[in-house]
Amino acid sequence: METLFNSTFSDNPVVKYEELHNDTRNPIPPKIAIKPKKTEKIDIDMSNNEKPKTTIKSTQTVDVSNNEVLKPIPKKPLLDPLSVIVKLAILSNKPVGTKILMKDYVIHIQEPGIFQGLTRYINKTNRNDLQYLYNPIQLACKRYMNREYRRQNPRIVDLFICSQFGLLRLMDTYQGNTVIKLCLNYYHSIIENYVKEIYSPIFRDDELTLLYTDELQHNLNEIWAQEKIKIILDMIHFLSDDKMANDNVKTLDIFIQNIDKHTQVILSSE
Repeated sequence: METLFNSTFSDNPVVKYEELHNDTRNPIPPKIAIKPKKTEKIDIDMSNNEKPKTTIKSTQTVDVSNNEVLKPIPKKPLLDPLSVIVKLAILSNKPVGTKILMKDYVIHIQEPGIFQGLTRYINKTNRNDLQYLYNPIQLACKRYMNREYRRQNPRIVDLFICSQFGLLRLMDTYQGNTVIKLCLNYYHSIIENYVKEIYSPIFRDDELTLLYTDELQHNLNEIWAQEKIKIILDMIHFLSDDKMANDNVKTLDIFIQNIDKHTQVILSSE
């Protein structure tokens, strides 16, 4: 800019902007390029003649044309209701210290071991994820433990009772945490009311309840054909046999993993 001023006004190198603007010889004010404040190192790709997009080290994308920062969309903490009940039933046959890990819309059961803590750290999960069981447990009870469904499938009660034992196992795991035990005891009470056919509501909607839309629930329920539920109930019946409990749990675990693949597709599309 200094060269511009010196070449045009050699006798007066310093010219005010108002004078330059009012000068008939210069009807258009000169364009002044202001150098932006440098805050981060950026790389600009202009190879395809597209609008320049700037990639910041924080993995966020900045569109220079409108200065918008496109933040990554977080995944919704959704779970298939009946799968949650089955996973809790499986957990009832696991040792104390077994925990659950929620990842990619699926509950994974983690038995105690030297890698349990490391795995949970890598996957950024902790006991607070137990809050995501709240809505699925209520929805499963409402769908499969109502009077009409129980009359048609009386053995379904055994599955939910077994899931209660899974909650008790989690209470033993978190023996020293009063808040977590209170939360798990609340879940146990929700199921207990339905087991005893006490339909007075103790469930209260929270901020996640609206995520489980009627359409989503319908799509998830479609996965659970009557034949699949019958297989689950047969396996739950055999879990009472202590001699074959371990083998039956493994079989049930493999079966529910196949169900997980279908529920993941539905839940990830929400």
